[in-house]
Amino acid sequence: MMGGSQGKSSEGADVGGLIAENDMVVFATPTCPFCRRAISELQKAGFEPNIVHVDGVQRSALTEITGKTSVPQVFVKGQFIGGCNDGGLGGTLPLLFNGKIAEMMAAEPACEGEAS
Repeated sequence: MMGGSQGKSSEGADVGGLIAENDMVVFATPTCPFCRRAISELQKAGFEPNIVHVDGVQRSALTEITGKTSVPQVFVKGQFIGGCNDGGLGGTLPLLFNGKIAEMMAAEPACEGEAS
């Protein structure tokens, strides 16, 4: 049920680059039910996350970044928001249902170098 992904093949890609280049990225595995649930709920809410099916190298890199070994690992605007139900800023489903993800996605990025 991940047919709603943008079809980007990101196998072996740089994890930090993927986080920086995408407003929303879900690092997942194809067989994980929590991954499917998080992706499905994000899509139902109208979001189109970049879905990355992680390989071993990417999973190790994610563990270094987040301290977590499980998937999904979801990032919004460069911030680790958590897995499906917890972690990070509180977890994908809780943050989706309380409006925080929509708020984060609507926020304009901070403009660097604009001092007054």
